[in-house]
Amino acid sequence: MRKRLLTTEERWRRYQRDLKAYRRRSLLRRSHPRFKRDLRIIPNVFLLPGKASMAALQASEEMVRQALRQRAVWTLDTAARLVSGHGFLTAPDLTGYLSHADLQEIVAQGLVGPLRQNELSVDPIYHRPPMLIVHETEEMPPHVELPSGDRVVTLDHLLRDLMGTLGWRPDLMTRLEATYPAGLTR
Repeated sequence: MRKRLLTTEERWRRYQRDLKAYRRRSLLRRSHPRFKRDLRIIPNVFLLPGKASMAALQASEEMVRQALRQRAVWTLDTAARLVSGHGFLTAPDLTGYLSHADLQEIVAQGLVGPLRQNELSVDPIYHRPPMLIVHETEEMPPHVELPSGDRVVTLDHLLRDLMGTLGWRPDLMTRLEATYPAGLTR
């Protein structure tokens, strides 16, 4: 017995039906508590508990960046904005790696508010003031120094931070790779 071949229209309808079913299953899967547990498999190095802090900016973004030149290594949206001129997050936060001593110094100078270690989010669902979100470390990740004096992580490290913090986002990875200047270390 021979199977009947499907027409293009029939294959398209089947594809649409399967796509709707996939979306329903995906939404159900993402709403399950196990999903958060499974996400922990992806190494979220940047926002590790006990290593990451955030503080509201008390001065302009430019002033805080100037105070941290040669000390901070920027990553995520801040690195993307400095390198390509375009960020990918809605919040105008500064995100980077910084030593504990340098972080305490800018808090003492009053450039940022008091440090918080809870409610960490690089893509908030509510409107909040611009923040400095840092991973406290004494050993800086691989980085490149820009002509402005700012230091940013290499493209490979930026993609790792992106995947660990926001999840698998091929759209953002493709955009970053396309806009990353050819002369900078990848």
